[in-house]
Amino acid sequence: MRFEQQPRTEKISESRKRLLDLEKQGKFVFHGSLENLETLEPKQAYSFGKKDKSPAVFATPFTEVAIFRALINEKALNEDSESQFGMDEKGRLHFSASQNLLDQAKELTGKVYVLEKSKFENFKGTQCRSEKTVEPIEVIEVPAEDLPANIKVIELKK
Repeated sequence: MRFEQQPRTEKISESRKRLLDLEKQGKFVFHGSLENLETLEPKQAYSFGKKDKSPAVFATPFTEVAIFRALINEKALNEDSESQFGMDEKGRLHFSASQNLLDQAKELTGKVYVLEKSKFENFKGTQCRSEKTVEPIEVIEVPAEDLPANIKVIELKK
């Protein structure tokens, strides 16, 4: 069989490969951030401007979500932006971000903190929580090339 163009194959970086291997083990959860952290301290979460439950360290059993959170970061951008992620009723992950966040991510290197799953509880959807300080087992740097392939672009209202 001859191809006009070579078939495209997804190249998996060593960092992404390592994270996927850890995810398959089922013993770990992941926290994505741009910050250099020696420990992860519980912080207050907010939903729609209101406090959301008690302070906690938030993590996810899904490496794709942690990579997205490590690189798609509204705090590092001083303009209107938006991002979302979640899971549908069939258990499929979905991601969306404004173009300015996607453009910014190309210049960033994020960090995914690998954490012991046994220290977390309240596993719901894409996240879990720990109300105690957590020390990472490993920190894996991730470039923009590791972002999930299925990110939809959010059009910002002007």
